Parts: sequence; structure tokens; C-alpha cells
Amino acid sequence: MVLTPSQIRAIKAAWLKAEKAEEVAQTLASNLGKTISRITGVPGTVDHLQGDGLGFTPFSNDDTHIGVGDLIRLAESGEDITEDLILSNLAL
Repeated sequence: MVLTPSQIRAIKAAWLKAEKAEEVAQTLASNLGKTISRITGVPGTVDHLQGDGLGFTPFSNDDTHIGVGDLIRLAESGEDITEDLILSNLAL
């Protein structure tokens, strides 16, 4: 199918919006990672995995993560959020 100039503009506009949203999401995930690191004392980052959502990845084990929701649930249940606790509750 040969696209019309109008169709091309529509795709381009949607693509630019998606690109901007991705930039914002990456910035927010970075800020979340810094917040978790600052509060818990565990250095790491936050990333997003398809189907798994946002997760905190400690620098000491950078090939897996704990879901941020799981981390929050542990904190809400009164657990002391330490690197050992995070490493023993990794999702992947």
C-alpha cells in the first residue's frame, strides 16, 4: 500500500508523541531508581521489562530485578529493606 502524505504525517505525529512519552518514562524511571537507592541505601536502577513492569535492579546483581510493587509490599509489611532482602526476592 502506498501511503498518502496525510497518512505519513499521521504516522509521523503519532511516532513523535510516542518518542516523547518514552523519554518522559525513562526520566521518571531514573528518578524512581535514585529515590529507592537514596532511601534504602542500596545502589541500583529502575528499568522496565515487558510483561514484568518496573523493577529495581541492584548494581551488585545487574541482570535481574525486584518488581517495585513487590518492594513496596515488603516495606509495607514491616520488612527491613536491605540489599540481602532485595537479592532474595528478585523476580528474574
